[in-house]
Formats: sequence, C-alpha cells, structure tokens
Amino acid sequence: MAAAATYNAPPTIAQFIRDPSLVKVCIGPVGSGKTTGMLMELAMHMNEEFPDARGIRKTRFGVIRNTSSQLRQTVLPEIEKWLSAAFHYKVTDSTLQFRYDLPDGTKVESDWLLIPMDEPRDVQRLLSLNLTGAWGSEARELPLTVIEALLGRIGRYKSVGVNQCKWMGIILETNPCDEDSEWHTRLELELPKGWKVFKQPGGQSPGAENTENLPPNYYQNLIDNNTTDWCDVFVHAKYGKSLSGQAVFRTSFKPDFHVVSGGILKLTDGYPLMVAQDFGRTPAALITQVDSRGRLLVLGEQTSTDMGLEQFIYTNLRPTLSRSFPGAAVFVIADPAGRQKSQINEESPFDALHRLGFKAYAAPSNDIDPRLRAVEQFFLRNVDGGPAIIIDADKCPILVRALKFDYRYRRKQTGDLDDKPEKKHPASDIADCLQYACMGATGNYTAQVIAENKPRQRKPPMPVRAWT
Repeated sequence: MAAAATYNAPPTIAQFIRDPSLVKVCIGPVGSGKTTGMLMELAMHMNEEFPDARGIRKTRFGVIRNTSSQLRQTVLPEIEKWLSAAFHYKVTDSTLQFRYDLPDGTKVESDWLLIPMDEPRDVQRLLSLNLTGAWGSEARELPLTVIEALLGRIGRYKSVGVNQCKWMGIILETNPCDEDSEWHTRLELELPKGWKVFKQPGGQSPGAENTENLPPNYYQNLIDNNTTDWCDVFVHAKYGKSLSGQAVFRTSFKPDFHVVSGGILKLTDGYPLMVAQDFGRTPAALITQVDSRGRLLVLGEQTSTDMGLEQFIYTNLRPTLSRSFPGAAVFVIADPAGRQKSQINEESPFDALHRLGFKAYAAPSNDIDPRLRAVEQFFLRNVDGGPAIIIDADKCPILVRALKFDYRYRRKQTGDLDDKPEKKHPASDIADCLQYACMGATGNYTAQVIAENKPRQRKPPMPVRAWT
C-alpha cells in the first residue's frame, strides 16, 4: 500500500487512528488534515480485515456528509488524491469499489458508499444498510439521530464464514460546532460510554498541525479576511458563539488550566475548610480551602432541590464533610441576605448555621459586580506560575459545567446580552457559591479561624518567691 507508506499523520490524527473507541470524533480547524486522516484509517481497516476461506478481506463502509455536492467536492477528491495511485478501484452508483491483491496472497474487496443526507430517502437508504463501519464528514452538519441509528448498522457486513469484523466503528471529523447545538451537548456535557473526542490545536497555536502542507500565511490570510467569530471556529478551533447567551467567565476561565481530575487535588493539613453557602429553597454549597500559598482549592460541591437549609445540612453537607474530610476545622462564608430573620420563627439562616454548630460569616457584599470581579481576579491571577484557583473536576462536575456553559448572560431578542447572569438552577446556585468563596478567600477569615483553633499556651506558674 504505497500511499499509506508515505502518509505521515499529524500527532492528533495518529492518536485518533490508534484509538479503539467505538465512536471517535476529531475536532480541528480547517486545513488540519482531518479528512485525509479519516480515509487513511478506513484504508487501514480494509487491509487488515479478517480474510474468509478464499482469502478475501471483505468490508463495506458508509461515507456520509450533509449533501451530495459536498461529498463530490470535498470527500471524493481527497480519496482519489490519496488512494487512486495505490489501489485499483472504480466508482459505480456513488460507490467506490476497491479490488486489489495484497503481498500475503489475500485479496481486498471493499465498497465505500458515498451517502448524502439531502433527502429523507437518503437517510432511509443509510439505515437499511449492513456496514463494517462508517465515516461521518463534517459531523456538526449531520443530525445526531443519524449517528445513533448508525450504531445498529455497523459490524454487520463481514466476510462469509467470519464470525465478526476485526474492526467496527464510526469515525467522525468536524470543525467545532456552536455552543448551543446538540453536538456540543453530546460531546462536552453528555459524552456516551464508548465515545472519545480528539481536539487538534488551533491553526495559529504553537502545535498547529499539517501546516507543512498548507500555503504560506494560510491561517493569517483567513484571519485578515473573515470575522472574529468565524475565525474562532475555523482557525482557532473554538466552539462557536451560542445564539442563546454567553458564559459569564468565558474569557477568564480556562478548563485546561483551572481544572484537575484523577484525585490529585488534596486537602492541605493545618488549614480549615471554607464552605461557601447559598440559601433559598435550593441550597447549594462549595467545599473549599485557602492553602498555604493563598490558592483557592475547590474540593467538593453539594446542590439540592426544594429543600430547607437544615435538611440540606443534615442530608447533604454534613455527611460529605464527615466522609471526605474527617476532623477538619470548618467555617462557612455565605450569602449576606441570610442575616434576614424569618417571619415565622425569628430565626435567620445564619442563626440556623450557628445553632447547628458552624462558625459562619457573611460575604462582604451581595452585589453582583464585586462578586463577579472576585471570581475573575482568581481566574486571571497566577501563583508561582500556576493557577490561583484549582477545581476538582471529579468532585465538582456541576460547577465545571456551569463555568463552561450553563452560567451565562441571556441573549435578548435584540441580540444584546443581559447585564446580569441568568438564574438557572443549579448552575446559578453553585456559581453564587463560588463568588462567596472567592470573596471569602481574599478576606482574613482563614487566618482568623486558624488563630482561634490554635491551642493556647499556658503561662508557667509564678515562682513562690515572687509572691512576697
């Protein structure tokens, strides 16, 4: 296979091809080599499929794109460019038929069916096929329901007498989708088991891929002649702007920098926990700690629905503290509105916290602007070259999702954004907690609690002779 021997896959594509996941998605900018990588993976699989008793390696792949014109103009030329010199094939009825002998004496018989999604009958045709695998080109333009239905069609075409395909799967490549699309929800928020996402660097990143095969100044020319929003997607490989709103901390929160996983974030001995508490009928809390370097560690979260504060503490917060942080000193920083007395029993939320054994302080302000600024300052500040705030992704999934997408400024009908973040449970509840935590971390609360918990030194007894 001469073409495959001379193909050098970009780093992300090389990882993609080696990965065994059932559904794989490669996201990257234009010109990054995604299409070539996909066809090379299918070529590899048709060469490696199990042969039947006659030595024939039989495969059938669906090659899918939104329209027939896109298939003819983008996918087919790439296949012909890379594979026509190496394989004998012919195109019949939108099917590429590969027929050739391998050095080991076996023979490849592979059909690549070019299937557009122009009309309902095209979808019906796809969903009535038996396939070995499939390639979805520019996946963001394909309905997710088609990909889901495809899962029932792959692995069903194999050589006679062979029990199973050596490989079955769906490979997808695409430019980034919009933040409010169904694809974004699937890939970022609800990734199914067996799916894996690969992201290439942006076109102007230091690690930009496939640039050696692009014209000089390729990406800069695109930037000079297109809008910022267009370039964010097709050059910088960022998700497109949502039409329904914009994440509040979109420019300052960097998941790759501020979020860790795998249990590497640990409690710092000798420093108290700071529980950031939001009240109301959907109480929420973040379990945080200001460490010896002044960093804010976000170690856990608790949310609720239709629950009073006391029930929330007994059923949610206290069990988590006892189980995950036994023996740690704890204090609470909370919504200042919690100082207001109830009209029923004259007890405020702060009174309840004190009665339940918590030392509690009111955050310095309940105004949204200083609260947001407090969070921004932590996201933008570094400590010894690292982040000033670190969030445990495994223990705080709702917070991470809120910071990425759900805690947002709603977009008005005029296209402008609201001045205040949208109130959306539980994203806004947990985001409010983060604001109180950041305000508390800049105060003297931690040092005060450490001082109060420090064992007092007893004065030595006065010498007897000093009494006279």
